[in-house]
Amino acid sequence: MLTKSLHATTLYLFSGLTLFAQDGQPASSAASAAPEEPFKVNTEAWDSFISFNGDRILGDPSQHQFTPSVTYYTSYTTAGKRIARDSIMPSIATSGPLFGGDGYGAFTGVIPFDSQYTNQFNAVGGWKYNLTEYIDVDVGGGFALYDKNSFGEGQPSALGSWYRSEFYFGLIGDFLLHPAAYIVYDSNLEQVEGVIGVSQRWELAQEVYFFWEGRLGYLNANSYFGYDGPAGVGKWQNGYAYWLTAVEVSWEVIKNGTIAIGGGYAGNNDGTIGLRSIDMGPENTFYGKVSISYSF
Repeated sequence: MLTKSLHATTLYLFSGLTLFAQDGQPASSAASAAPEEPFKVNTEAWDSFISFNGDRILGDPSQHQFTPSVTYYTSYTTAGKRIARDSIMPSIATSGPLFGGDGYGAFTGVIPFDSQYTNQFNAVGGWKYNLTEYIDVDVGGGFALYDKNSFGEGQPSALGSWYRSEFYFGLIGDFLLHPAAYIVYDSNLEQVEGVIGVSQRWELAQEVYFFWEGRLGYLNANSYFGYDGPAGVGKWQNGYAYWLTAVEVSWEVIKNGTIAIGGGYAGNNDGTIGLRSIDMGPENTFYGKVSISYSF
């Protein structure tokens, strides 16, 4: 049960660092193990598919789990930009065996205390798989809904769109520091994003863990205002690099119940003033967070 709760913790605690999942963590123990040969490819995904055996496809029911959680952020960031100050993020995440890999999903909300920022609803679904002994794949997608027009990574504006959708594919190293690389496509912004990162979890004491991650990304959008661009201007192109680092300490205070405290720093080189003097958001943001969760 401890392994299961820690895996779900990854899904919800770090989904807030990007618009959607892409957490850079290897598949959980619910996924089938890859062959213990460095260059041999795991065939369980295909083998389970052609078996038409529901028990094999869906795995052991006891390995499927749900994790409701609530997280407070002093600042909520996406792709290196602060898009809201003090915010509450309720979430429900689920994961479990699927076609020899690890299927997962999450529904999250972002509720800022200040009404000038936009409320969000995010949904994501994906699949991780131990492709080889040391390489995992992560493929998925999701969407976001806003209650205000928003552009780029979610900054509220008179212009912009209330809807976003993304699809992503990533490779994750299942060894020290878990190096990961993702490519992400946003159909609304016509945006391609590349992300590389490293992360690691260490056990400090019984049921107490320390997590660290660092990321570097670059995005290029052909329609940064989505479907609702400035009249007479056409689609507004935009691109910038961003970076972030985050730390967290988590403690399983009761069986499957976890409290986590952490913080991070996010920055970008996009500047602060854009087309028609629109505020592009701060370049550098420090934030803190605290969360509680329970897995069943």
